[in-house]
Amino acid sequence: MNACLICLAAALVLPSASAADSQPPKDPGARYLATPLKGDYYMYGGSLGDSVPPTAKDRKVSLMFTGPLAKELFDQIGPDRKDACGAGPDHRTRLRGHLSCIWEKRSTYSGYSCYFGLDVPTGKSTYGSIC
Repeated sequence: MNACLICLAAALVLPSASAADSQPPKDPGARYLATPLKGDYYMYGGSLGDSVPPTAKDRKVSLMFTGPLAKELFDQIGPDRKDACGAGPDHRTRLRGHLSCIWEKRSTYSGYSCYFGLDVPTGKSTYGSIC
């Protein structure tokens, strides 16, 4: 299994104590130590830059999440990529494998967001954003 996915799974299942302390009480039916995520996903076929409707043999999903997990991963996967598109004082990008996290000064997503993708038929990771 891809090391990036293992790290992401660990981050999703084992949140830091400070993040757990700031969260509201958990639903008794929720998974043990799981914390809800904020974000969205996009199912597609082809490539992200030239997507087509997904099929059984060509189905990918781009996942985006925000909030405390995005900030925590952004902090862990540094340093900033100076050559990333949009890089500047108001836009920072960090990459590790297929995981990309950004911080934007003016953002609807409280500053931090992370992206990754999955090729559903193969189970392999892929990029979740174009830039």
